[in-house]
Amino acid sequence: MFLYILMLIFVLLMIFRESSKTLNLSVDVFSKMKNLRLLRVLGHLNCDDLKYLSNELRLLDWTGYPLTSLPSSFQPDNLVVLLLPYSLIQQLWKGNRPLYKLKIISLEGSQKLIKTPDFTTAPYLEVLIMEGCTSLVDVHPSLGLLKRLKLLNLRDCKSLRSLPTKIGMEFLETLILSGCSNLARFPDTDGKMEHLKTLDLSGCYKVEYLPENLQQAESLEELDLSETAIKEPPSFISQLKNLKFLSVNGCKGPSKLKRDLLSLFKVSQRVRMNPIALMLPSLSSLSSLRKLKLRDCNLGEGDIPSAISCISSLTHLDLHSNNFNSIPVSLTRLSKLEYLRLSNCGLCNIGEGDNPSDISGLSSLRVLELGGNNFTSIATSFTRLSNLEFLGVSNCCELESLPVLLARMRTDWKDDKAYFIATNSYKLAENISAISLLKTYIKAFANSRKRFDVVIPGNEIPEWFSQQRGGSVIEIPLPLNIQNDSQWIGVAFCCIFVNDCGSERRVLGGPTYIYSRNSGQSSSNGSVFQVKNPREVDFSYLFFTRAPTTKDHLSLRYFSREFLYPLSLKDKCETKNLWTMDCSDDDAMCFSYLS
Repeated sequence: MFLYILMLIFVLLMIFRESSKTLNLSVDVFSKMKNLRLLRVLGHLNCDDLKYLSNELRLLDWTGYPLTSLPSSFQPDNLVVLLLPYSLIQQLWKGNRPLYKLKIISLEGSQKLIKTPDFTTAPYLEVLIMEGCTSLVDVHPSLGLLKRLKLLNLRDCKSLRSLPTKIGMEFLETLILSGCSNLARFPDTDGKMEHLKTLDLSGCYKVEYLPENLQQAESLEELDLSETAIKEPPSFISQLKNLKFLSVNGCKGPSKLKRDLLSLFKVSQRVRMNPIALMLPSLSSLSSLRKLKLRDCNLGEGDIPSAISCISSLTHLDLHSNNFNSIPVSLTRLSKLEYLRLSNCGLCNIGEGDNPSDISGLSSLRVLELGGNNFTSIATSFTRLSNLEFLGVSNCCELESLPVLLARMRTDWKDDKAYFIATNSYKLAENISAISLLKTYIKAFANSRKRFDVVIPGNEIPEWFSQQRGGSVIEIPLPLNIQNDSQWIGVAFCCIFVNDCGSERRVLGGPTYIYSRNSGQSSSNGSVFQVKNPREVDFSYLFFTRAPTTKDHLSLRYFSREFLYPLSLKDKCETKNLWTMDCSDDDAMCFSYLS
């Protein structure tokens, strides 16, 4: 006769949500749960002390853990996953503990953490997240010996001064050190680190160089060196054949003034050349590179070489806050470019006349950012940018005219949207209005499934907007039998706003619903719209930079007929398939603008 003994395994999920009361745990709340293996606590709890946790625990997940350490009696021999985000932990435990089964540690947002454990007994650790541990000054030297570690995230550990002098994490795939503003140096690497795919050092202001043996990280796909003290980009970058994303934002070479002085004293061209510019020709061999960020690098006329056009896969290029009088000629041959940012570059000429820097041949371009420049007009040739979806000319104080550009804008990609943003461009607003832009757009796309947004200085809503009121929510009754009425082509909304606070990023926009008036009374509470069975047709926002809008602006949004009532919806209403809403013609629309 066989005796089968079934050991009882406890799984405890403690959830405390939306409670206005302070919930207190006794010190021995878990003392009788000897076989507890999975413990997850969601919610805010008070606990002055905790004497016991089961040594059988495999998972400990406690957001906001309220104590400075785990119980001294706790032996984490069986622990596999330890998640204590946003806790009050200062150190997990004193001394060394056996951690041979531990694979994941997350202490994200634990701002009081001052000491990491000894990782010598955690040889199988794969994930270590200490993002936002702002009191952490250094880490245990054994961190560098975690050979099986795949993810190390120390983002925004602002007090962190040092890492182990050498790291041998041969299976590491992602290393995030962004925002470690006091980190003095990047450690040397022991081995090839051939699995490394992401290295993010953005905001490591004191890091001056990378070890040359990183050239062996042949799998590297993302490299972010933004806002570091690296004066010259590592020469091995050109050997990273799998690199898809490279950012050196804010890695400044000599200023324009310094370069002019060096030129005056006849210093050799190579000495006075911007080191970022010297790197660019070598990038032509990076056939996988898709995104290149060169914002605020003191690049000037002649610094963008013709060889950049050989980066055949490049789709995103950010040159914000550099120094060009005209668009670099070499950009005109980037045939796959979809996103181009040239804002705040001092541009005075962007393609007028017989200019070789005409980018109108970039047929794949969807987003063009030209804000903060000094040109007075946009070349008519830009109307050939047939796939343009977003045109930004905010803070272009000298801009006075615009070609019939928007009439040629196509938005036949998945989002079916187009945008024209011109905040603080007051001279342009004297010669063109949001309404005239809308009329041009409707004339071109009357029967298309499109949506159009325009933001431009203005302080008056036209009288023909039949529903006008204050507040953040507007409800519009739609005509009866609207789906069969061929006389209407779309619906337009607009609002007047001013953002005179430049200290924070602002958003403008909100959700749009269509609902049946037979489904019950609608109501709104602030920005929240409540009605039974609404159909959401759009939910999008426009984001504005910290530069304030100093005068009133008009934001206009247009939905075409086919955007609101696609043919697929009509078919489903007739066959009553899967739609829970009442598909009668007696509909209304609600639109919410948040600013």
